[in-house]
Parts: sequence; C-alpha cells; structure tokens
Amino acid sequence: MKKDRFKNQRREVKSLVLNFEAMDKNGDSRYYDVDQLETIIDFYLETADHDMLEKSVQYSEKLFPDSIEIKLRRVHLLHLQERYDEALSILKQLEQLEPDDTDVLYALGMVYSALDQPRKAIQYYHKATVDGFELGIVYSNIADEYVKMDQRAEARNYYRKALRINPDDEHSIYQLANCYEADGLVDQWIKYFQRFIEDNPYSKSGWFCLGEAYVAEGLYERAIDAYQYAIAIDSNYYYAYTQMASCQMALNKPTEAVAAMHEACNHTEDKATVFFQIGEIFRSQNNIETAATYYRKAINEDSFFAEAWNALASCYGILGDYSTAIDCSKRALKIDSESPSYLTTLALIYAESGDHDNADKIFEIAIPFYTDFEQGWLALADYKIMLEKYDDAIDVLNKGLPNCEMVLEFNKRLALCYYHTGRRNMLFNAVRACIYDNENGAFDLLGYCPDLGYDHDVLNIINSHIQENTK
Repeated sequence: MKKDRFKNQRREVKSLVLNFEAMDKNGDSRYYDVDQLETIIDFYLETADHDMLEKSVQYSEKLFPDSIEIKLRRVHLLHLQERYDEALSILKQLEQLEPDDTDVLYALGMVYSALDQPRKAIQYYHKATVDGFELGIVYSNIADEYVKMDQRAEARNYYRKALRINPDDEHSIYQLANCYEADGLVDQWIKYFQRFIEDNPYSKSGWFCLGEAYVAEGLYERAIDAYQYAIAIDSNYYYAYTQMASCQMALNKPTEAVAAMHEACNHTEDKATVFFQIGEIFRSQNNIETAATYYRKAINEDSFFAEAWNALASCYGILGDYSTAIDCSKRALKIDSESPSYLTTLALIYAESGDHDNADKIFEIAIPFYTDFEQGWLALADYKIMLEKYDDAIDVLNKGLPNCEMVLEFNKRLALCYYHTGRRNMLFNAVRACIYDNENGAFDLLGYCPDLGYDHDVLNIINSHIQENTK
C-alpha cells in the first residue's frame, strides 16, 4: 500500500509542494517568498526525498542567494549527503555574519559532531542554548557528545536535564539507561526510573527502562511487572514482550516465556525472528522436535534466515536424521559461506554420522575463520579427542588458547589430552591453570575427566590449592 506522504501535513503545505512539483515537471518558473520555500524544503527534509530536496534548495538559492535560512537548509542537505567539510565552510561564513544566530550555532554543533569533534560540538551546542529554544534537544545532543568521549557522568547529567524539559524524549530515556548500565550503577538506575515513572506514569519507555534495571539486579518478577505496565500503555510494544519472555526463562518458566513470545508475534512484522526465538526456548528445554517445528516456521517466513537453517540442521543432527541435517546446514552455508559457526555445525554433523572424511574437509575449510571463534577450536578439539587423536587435539587447543576467553574449557581438554598421552608435567600445568583461575575449576575438571579423580598427583595439587584458600 502506497504511503500518504502528506499525512498529518497542513493543507497549505500540500498545495505548495504539489505546485512546486508541477512547476519542476513542466520546466516552468514562478516566484515564492522565503517562507514558502522554507516550507517546501522542510517538507522534503521531513520525508527524506533527497532528489526534490536538492531541487528545492537549488531553486531557493537562485531566488534568495543571501538568505541565511536558505543557506542553513543547504547545510542540512550537505549533512545528509555526508559532505561535512562543505557544510562547515558555509557555516563558518554565516558565523562571521551572524555570530549570535543560534540556528547557525546549533548547525555548527551538528556538523562538528558528524566530523567526530565532540568538544567543539559541545562548545557550539552550549552557545545555541542562549535563546532557550529547544533546550531539551540541545541538552540531549550535548549528552550524546559526552557519550562519545566515554564521559558518562556528564552524559547522565545532560540526559536528565533533557528529560526534565521533555519527559517524552525516548532517545534520552534509553541513552540514560545505557549510561547507568555501562557504569554498573544499577541502584542509581533503579532509583532514577522509579522516580521518573512516579512523575510520568504513562511513559512506556520509562517503565521499560525500569524493567531493564530490575533485570540487571536479577529482580525478574519486578521486571515482568514493569514490562507489563509498558504493554498496558502500548500493546504494540514488541520489545517489552521479548524481554518479558527472557525474564520468564530466567525464572525457569518456559511455558510463560513461549506465551509472551507468541503475543510478541502479534505486534511485529518480523515474525521469523519471533519463531526462531521460540525455537531456541524449546531447544534449551531439549524439546528438539518442537524446536525444529518453530525453526521451520521461521524459515517459511524468511527463507534466507541462515541462523534458523543452521539451528534446524543441529536439531536434525540430534534426531539422527543426518541427511536432512546436512541439507539444512548447506542451505545456511549457501547464505553465508564463511560463517565459522555454520561450517562447524556441518563438520560436526558429518562427524556424528561417521563420515570422518567430509568432517575433516569441512574443518580444514573452517580453520581460517576460527581466529575469533573459540567455540570452533573447542569443537575441533572435541572431534580429535573423540577419535583419540590426542596429540592433534593438543595442537588445536594450543592454537586457540592464546586469545581465548573460555580459558577453563581449553585447559580441561588439555589436561585430558596430557593425561592420555602420559605427559605428566604438562598435565600438572593444565590442572593448575584450571583450578587457579576459576573457583569451580576443580569441580569442572573432574566432571569432565573423572579419571583424574583417581590420580594421586592431580588430587594432591587440588587439595593443596583448597588448603591454601582455606587458611
């Protein structure tokens, strides 16, 4: 359905725009006063019609070459075109002519922001506050610049100022919450938004951000209540449904989580993502057949949903239908042939089916993409361990270990491999690495390789560590 570009526009605006377009189409010319031209240009700015925006600015410049308002609209056009240096050149000339014009000063702040010069942007935004016009927007912009410089305390201050002027400013609401989250200030985050919704009880964004704060504190029941208030204000608030589902999962209530996601499906165009997330819930509960059904639903909505094809492949692999699993995996790789995750899935399916030749081939293709994908190194190591190729597994693990975050997962596999190859000193080093860097390391290590629980030397290392920590 064609969108009405004049929706919510005054009749005079529609008449001016249509007359201008008829004139342009016929190659005619006529006189407009400055105010009329500003209205026409602003319409094209609002509707993002860049072609007509260029034409209207050019026509206006011919009629009024010295108009500051027209020059400012040229600046906005250049900003949209990312021609920031040209925009800055015009603005510096205007600043010389009108040093106190707050529109010029605001535009300078906007351009310096785009040029990634936040300090200069802040300087000009402050100058633009002199007339007190649109202070909420200016304060929000100043806060954005402080965020760029990682000065979040200052950013929080200006977002709060912006919200005191305009509590409906959703950008400032969400960004303020992000600043609290980034600095780990959960108590302040909760207290601020509790006060905010007391003053603005119909702010769906305020309730949502309070819910996010409760989640950060692990208060999932309270978070659900906050999300429900947001939904009561706006029943189409898709993200409130999805976050509510996440809370239900954290409370181990998968049935309620699925119900929330089904409700979310009624309030989004992206049904494929919702079906995929429902599939993830069922897979987390080991309900593989139902998970596969929802991954299929996601693919029916979007046949290029590579992640859904990959997840479906894993499901069929678990169900032992390797032929279908391989087909689904290849469909994912057809969409993204360089995904280390999808390549690993296919390699593991081949391995589980007993086709080690193809598993080896796919792992070889995948290895160059494992630089930042440590799960790939672990999967390859597990494959080598399954084949009892412990020396090969050690080589794989040592390649992935230097840049990994899952240190315990690498070291407990190394411990198992060194144990089976009789490399005692290396075994002891791997055991120490497991238990010294992770408080649950000993438990995880012995759970992964129970045979180590019967090795007196390994037990001495573990017991010595426990005694040191209990002194």
